[in-house]
Amino acid sequence: MQAGAQDSLLAKRQTYLGVLSLPEKYKDEKNWGPEEQRIVGEHFQRLVKLKNEGVVVLAGRTQLETNDPAMMGLVIFYAKDEKEAETFMMNDPAVKNKIMLAKVYPYGIAVSSCK
Repeated sequence: MQAGAQDSLLAKRQTYLGVLSLPEKYKDEKNWGPEEQRIVGEHFQRLVKLKNEGVVVLAGRTQLETNDPAMMGLVIFYAKDEKEAETFMMNDPAVKNKIMLAKVYPYGIAVSSCK
């Protein structure tokens, strides 16, 4: 797809906010093993790939302890509709493997330095 066509397609998409949290099991550091770390690595690589493709605007997490109730990850991304946004979040490797829980909200960016 040519850059102009891709830009036009992305311009028609809506913005969503994905909020990631940990289930009780993974709020305890002793429940994190090599397999969980591997899956979270896949989660991160997927976000980087989708950022490079223009789908993810930004992603990150609060810098709090794993067991802090306010600890969460955020992903701002584009999707054509709510169903696609929900599918986007549910297909995350960490969500599919029940290491993270996900919620999706329609979102409007009011101020940004992201390009």
